[in-house]
Amino acid sequence: MGEEYIVKYIISENVESGIIQTYENDDDVEIVLKIGDIFITKQADTFFEALIEMRKELEAKEIKLLCKGCSRNVYPSAMILDMGSGREAYTLTMGEQAKMNSLVDIFEPCQIEEYATVEEQYNFFKEWINSDGRKR
Repeated sequence: MGEEYIVKYIISENVESGIIQTYENDDDVEIVLKIGDIFITKQADTFFEALIEMRKELEAKEIKLLCKGCSRNVYPSAMILDMGSGREAYTLTMGEQAKMNSLVDIFEPCQIEEYATVEEQYNFFKEWINSDGRKR
């Protein structure tokens, strides 16, 4: 059995609660989302990648998932993805390097104002890479 998270989401301007279950095996990871009568399962190499695929499907249904992995300024590094299952990601600040103390669990709750689409989140990440304080 994997872990289970209660997750809030927005649908038709209403905030409701659902459940995310996570599973890991030697080859891949799986996320199962249960919200209302919607049941979505995604598998990928990492939890972050599975969450991205799930979010694309939810965005098409105009559903906003309110967890840290859906926040505009949260994104994993390649090293974090290579080292683990992609359950953690950095909270990024423009002009600053990512710091270990800024790691968050991508399934932790986020505030409505932190939410971003997959595209908005990726664009923030690209801007952050090119921001003045970012050193490679």
